[in-house]
Parts: sequence; structure tokens; C-alpha cells
Amino acid sequence: MNQNELEKIISLVTQQVMAAMEKNGCTEIADDSDTVLVVGCADKVPKDLSRDKVLTDLEDYRTHKDIQRYKQVVVTKLNITQLADIALGRPTDEAACAVTYALLSGVEVIMLEDALTFRRFKDEGSNALYNTLEKYAKTLSVYGVKTYRSKSNIVVPGAKPAKFAQQTAVPKGSAMPNIGKLVTETDARLLIMAQGNPVRIPVGTIITPLARDVFAHAGVEVIRD
Repeated sequence: MNQNELEKIISLVTQQVMAAMEKNGCTEIADDSDTVLVVGCADKVPKDLSRDKVLTDLEDYRTHKDIQRYKQVVVTKLNITQLADIALGRPTDEAACAVTYALLSGVEVIMLEDALTFRRFKDEGSNALYNTLEKYAKTLSVYGVKTYRSKSNIVVPGAKPAKFAQQTAVPKGSAMPNIGKLVTETDARLLIMAQGNPVRIPVGTIITPLARDVFAHAGVEVIRD
């Protein structure tokens, strides 16, 4: 069989397949490369983020359980529990799970500036509680979540996580605690995201009380070696 005969057979088979698809109402083939997972309400996704893309909701993620089928994750609403769970590395529902695994898998995560529900209470009650939640929001930025500012249509890149090894290194042979090296609340969250359970830190590193709380709430064992 020469090349011309092969091309004719391929063309004939292609025509038959397309005719069968058209007969059954299947004239388009889905392309997951432009699929966006929306955490929250899809109606709130800005036009420049949804243009030429297929928007899906958490039901789609619940069905497929594959975060890498999405080109992006766009967060339009995140409640306090979901915010804290993502920041502490303990995904407990589909929303927190989707964002967490998107960050771990390298899928771009964009969050609208008004997506965090707690911000409507600014200057109305406990400043201490509000500031704690803001710290969680900043932690998401450290993890790589990008902020979308609707007024200027700007996506602000998330901060790159610090290299934890540089923060906790302890001189070899030193048996005394190094008071200049410690694990803070933010460091604890980064460790959980990077290592999972258990978390290993160098001997002599100081763990702050807030960092201990983060490990305890996440159910993570800390091993010093």
C-alpha cells in the first residue's frame, strides 16, 4: 500500500466518524486545556478571566477528582473555615481540597479581591480576630494564590514561599538551641504544605506557641532530627 492509498483510507474513515458524530449530535470535541474550575459563583468570574474558557463548578471536581484537568482555579468566594483550612494545610471540603491540590500541583489559582467573606466585618468588631484572618489571607499569597483586582483588571502574583531550610539551619555539632532560628506560625504552615505529616525540623530550632498551635490543629507530628 503506497502513501496515496493510505491517505485516502484515513480521509474516508475520518469522514465516516464525523458523519456519525454529527448524526448523534456530537459535533464538538471538548478541550480540557481551557477548562477553569470556579470555587464560588461562576457568575462573578470577570469577563477577561472567562473569555474563551469553559467554566466548571465544584460538582465537576467532585466527579473527576483530578485537579490537573483544569487550566486555572478561580476563587470568587471563600468562607472563614475554607480560608483557615487552606492556610493550615488541612483540606476538609471540595473547595479547600481543590485550592490546596491546585497549589501543590502547579495549577494557577486566582482569587478575586472581594472573595473573602470575613472582610465585610472590617472595623466592626474584634480587630484581633480580623487580623488573624488577614494573616491567613497573606499565607495564601505566600503559597502562590494570585489576587485579582477588579477595578484595574490586574492579577497580583502570589509571593514565592521562602526557602525554609535557610530559616532553620543549625550549625553542625551544636547541642544548644539556636535562639536566632525559630519556626513561626507562617513557617509552620509552609512546613505542613511542603512536608505533610510528620514535619521534620533541625534539633535546637525554637517553635513559637502559635506555631505549636498550627501543628496541633493540623494533627501534625513534629520530629526533631
